[in-house]
Amino acid sequence: MSEDLSLEEIASSFLERREAGEALDVETFVAGYPEHAEELRGLLSLMLDMEKIGQGTVRTETPAEPVPSRTNLPDPDYRLVRKLGSGGMGVVFEAVQVSLDRRVAVKLLNSSLLTSAEQRTQFENEAKVIAMLHHPNIVKIYGAGCSEERCYYAMELIEGRGLDTCRFTDLRELARIALQAAQALAYAHRCGVLHRDVKPANMLLDAEGNVHIGDFGIAFILTGEEPVVEDRNSRSGTLRYMAPERLADGVNTFATDQYAFGATFYELAAGRPLLQAKSREDLRNRICSAPVEPLVCREPEFAAIVNKCLAFDPKDRYADMDEVVSDLQHFLAREPVRAFASSPWHRFILWCRRKPALAVMTFALAGCAAALAAALAVGYVRTRAALRLAERNAKMADSAISKIFTRVSEQPPSRKNSELLSALLPYYQAVVEQRNTSGSRIAEAYVIIGKCALRSGDYALAEKAFRNVMSRRSGAVSMNRLAAVLKERGKKAEAGALFRQVVSKFEHSKDEKERFEAVLALLALSDAPDSPERGRAFRILEELLKNRPDDPRYRFQYAVLLGGNPRLFHALRIPGVEPNAAVLLSGLADAYPDDPEYSLALVELMLRRFRMRRDMREGRDSLDNALFIAERMLGRWPNDPAVVSAAVKLHSRHISSLFRRGGGPGALKRNERLLGILEILSLNPENSDAIRKELIQLQLNRLTMIRRRGAEKEEEALLRKIEKELRQYSGPELEDFRRQLEENGREKNDGDAR
Repeated sequence: MSEDLSLEEIASSFLERREAGEALDVETFVAGYPEHAEELRGLLSLMLDMEKIGQGTVRTETPAEPVPSRTNLPDPDYRLVRKLGSGGMGVVFEAVQVSLDRRVAVKLLNSSLLTSAEQRTQFENEAKVIAMLHHPNIVKIYGAGCSEERCYYAMELIEGRGLDTCRFTDLRELARIALQAAQALAYAHRCGVLHRDVKPANMLLDAEGNVHIGDFGIAFILTGEEPVVEDRNSRSGTLRYMAPERLADGVNTFATDQYAFGATFYELAAGRPLLQAKSREDLRNRICSAPVEPLVCREPEFAAIVNKCLAFDPKDRYADMDEVVSDLQHFLAREPVRAFASSPWHRFILWCRRKPALAVMTFALAGCAAALAAALAVGYVRTRAALRLAERNAKMADSAISKIFTRVSEQPPSRKNSELLSALLPYYQAVVEQRNTSGSRIAEAYVIIGKCALRSGDYALAEKAFRNVMSRRSGAVSMNRLAAVLKERGKKAEAGALFRQVVSKFEHSKDEKERFEAVLALLALSDAPDSPERGRAFRILEELLKNRPDDPRYRFQYAVLLGGNPRLFHALRIPGVEPNAAVLLSGLADAYPDDPEYSLALVELMLRRFRMRRDMREGRDSLDNALFIAERMLGRWPNDPAVVSAAVKLHSRHISSLFRRGGGPGALKRNERLLGILEILSLNPENSDAIRKELIQLQLNRLTMIRRRGAEKEEEALLRKIEKELRQYSGPELEDFRRQLEENGREKNDGDAR
């Protein structure tokens, strides 16, 4: 039977027999597998050494895996600190990257495998595969190198533990982790990477509860839709997570990764292995012969998703991991999922769970009406009791709606959220008036609606909300907010008049907050970097910063002034404040990642520098940080048109700069990464048209380049993607996008005719 077993399975069999108490000798065991003898001899000896280390039997004066000195690595920039763990191919150390003073993880190929060309190739392949993937839930790689003495690669240090050591009682938390893993696998599949060893031990959970997929040591690159078929003697992976078609016929497709994903989260949800078997041969037969027993748990929708991933026939699984992502998102949002047949009653229950406050308010109002009717029927004696009940219900409705407003204000803004709040406002106003509560409560509600609408690009609703705020309380903040929205809507004259009122009323106010609003108004009125308004704004700001140099709002506006005209304001130094716009904004963006204003200003500063200098090789650290922050912004605020536009522009100009400098491959890789990020964000139906707009434009640009290369298969696949995106897009650029697509088609036909 040895020809049916992979090297990894044979080694696992050796360990299982030793753990069962059998006294096995390496040479005696290896004799039974002559076709793997040389590789097994080195691997089993190494595994026995690791076993001794794990049991604590190796003395400190003769360590089995000493920490290599810094000079033993091909790159002297890495200093190894301590050993973290071992695997079949390598040993992982915690290390310090000296030049950047950061902690990293370094994986070294076992010295016993250095002479094997196949093992070196596999090790280098793992580094290359991870390096081409850029996703927040995939371990990042920083560098790699090989010499006659050492092969290594340095990667992100994840301080956490493998999912195989975790236990989950909250299935919704497990589903959140599954969503992150599914998004990472979906991204890898779009990049053509098939993992082939998806399992709990290869997923690390960090301290913040985020999962990171690693160990791409046996990954395949799929260049087309055809599967990769393995030879019986070369199959690698972990048996109990292998799909039936892979075990039986050696067929590797993206559907086999999906099966392993389902097996992983089946075990984590059930707290037991997917299949119980007496031996490896029995396990192999059970996987290949029949479907697994369906998962049953407290969350039937989540179980349905996992069971669909585990379908015996690949055709019965999801079409791809993007569909898995979509169903998990619907499950977490308490919406119906495709894998689970929902009855009308079940959909109603989901709605109540999704909108608990609204459901409570509806039932409360119904209860009020019923109680009042009953009170009128029985007379005046019970009327007072009914009124007290109505007051309690009104208080409950007030609390419920207030919680909705507070909860929505804490979430990333979207048009749906702002429209929901606007629809709830009349009920809220009625409840507040019934309880004779201060009108400031309604004003605060309008402020929340205005902020959500402004950030999601719904400027008409934002204007309506801030006008209502102004009618209730007219102050510097309210005037500036309304003026900013009017400016966005093109009502520049009315906006300018409001800004000038703020300046005239509050420029010399004794209240610091009001003087700061005057600074904002002056900056909004300034039409040039050297305008008089900016000079006046700087003088007020200088005074404010002298009193409070650590105030982030003051430092931010100072950075805005510096970025707009560094030559004018650089010489006017303020004690305790860094006179460098990029450094100031980077620090604010890192310190306040939940405030998009700081991150957006840094990205826009980098864009201005691109316009002034076509080449951004100077200030490379600031640019890299800005690119990282731009990606973070896209993930956090995908509904903010200003964020989406600025982030995409910065990446696009950086890509163009790389092309101009002759860095074609790097530019193409960054372009693919940007497309991948936008494609992931566009899968969320809550995200705005701003994401889809930028994605379609990039896809159209890419279509032009592909046609010039004559890559017909790529062209057909991309055309299908663009047409799908156009069907889901409803923005004002729709007709222009269709026209560009038609012009591309005419150019292709003309080229074919010639």
